[in-house]
Amino acid sequence: MLQPALPPPIRETGFAFWLKRNLFSNWWNSLISLASLVIIVYTLISLLRWMVFEAHWEIVWQNLRLFATYRYPTELLWRPMSCVALILFLFGLSAGVGKGGIGQIVFKAFYWLMGFCLAITLISLFLFPSVRWLWLIAIIAGFAGYSLAKFWPNVAMYLSILWGLSWFVCLFLMLGFSGESGPMQYVSPGMWGGIQLTFFLSVTGIALAFPLGIALALGRQSKLPAIKYFCITYIEIIRGAPLITWLFTASLLLPLFLGGIRPEALIRAQVAIILFAAAYMAENVRGGLQAIPKGQREAAHALGLTPWDSMRLIVLPQALRAVIPAIVGLFIGLFKDTSLVTIVGLHDLFAVVLGVANQPEAKQIPGGIVRELFIVMSLFYWFFCYRMSVASKQLEKELGLGTR
Repeated sequence: MLQPALPPPIRETGFAFWLKRNLFSNWWNSLISLASLVIIVYTLISLLRWMVFEAHWEIVWQNLRLFATYRYPTELLWRPMSCVALILFLFGLSAGVGKGGIGQIVFKAFYWLMGFCLAITLISLFLFPSVRWLWLIAIIAGFAGYSLAKFWPNVAMYLSILWGLSWFVCLFLMLGFSGESGPMQYVSPGMWGGIQLTFFLSVTGIALAFPLGIALALGRQSKLPAIKYFCITYIEIIRGAPLITWLFTASLLLPLFLGGIRPEALIRAQVAIILFAAAYMAENVRGGLQAIPKGQREAAHALGLTPWDSMRLIVLPQALRAVIPAIVGLFIGLFKDTSLVTIVGLHDLFAVVLGVANQPEAKQIPGGIVRELFIVMSLFYWFFCYRMSVASKQLEKELGLGTR
């Protein structure tokens, strides 16, 4: 006797099934989901209505150059834009030589960065004639670097050297020579500010704090008492006070330690940021070193490797791999903490935003334009912090972190 046909299986894929399983699995979850949806839709509609019909964006647009470079002379804007073009060119080279794996991560970061710069270029072409062609040249430089890397893959051998030299080239272009006139006239770091200063402090701080932190972590595990206890003392003292304290210390006390010599405020703040971040980096790396089994060192010793070679080739790479989330978290925090330099007289993006909010034109608007300014600043920080977070997750996945 034939058995009756069974009903078709319940579909367990697709967006409808996901909604039913996660948001509408029972009456209570359905009620919460509907209430949340109403709140979200109402909030978004209110925000969009305010942004389109009520917000005053004209003052924000008028001060975009101030946000970018603060008091850097307008006739010399080609110098910081040359730095942007150089960075995009090198980024294009790095993305072009990558082949899968980590190279794919660099390519995706390059893709997003070029999209961000392309949006700025389109805005500049119509609204900002002073940098209209400079941004277009920077975009072309990025694509030129990518094309050159595809045509000449051996350029990968020189990338580390080129990236190292780029910092000195950019610093030279930003400062210029001594003098009060001419295309390469000297521009005091006190005139730097906005996004330009934020990037300089954060990128330089990250680049120098990373190797210094590794050195401190290795020194803390040294068998030489002088090195070991010096590193311990340094790390514990620096970590025992907030960054704002060390910024004040560098601003007020560093000239006393240097015998009356008073470096630029930018240099003093940069030193404080580097030393502070290096202490936290050292503890992150030390945690990774302690996570490596002793058997790794013993196996390296059995193979005839010296203690330095075993640390450099076997232990340290594994330790850094294990603490990638902590390191990237420190970098993201450092990128945002550069806003604290406002208290020592520097004008990063946060300080410029506050200055624009206090302009007479902004004061004449009922309620001011603080909300508009902070939305722009939040989007800026979110974009770059989010990209660092995404790159970190991609790197963890590529290296198999958290998998067995």
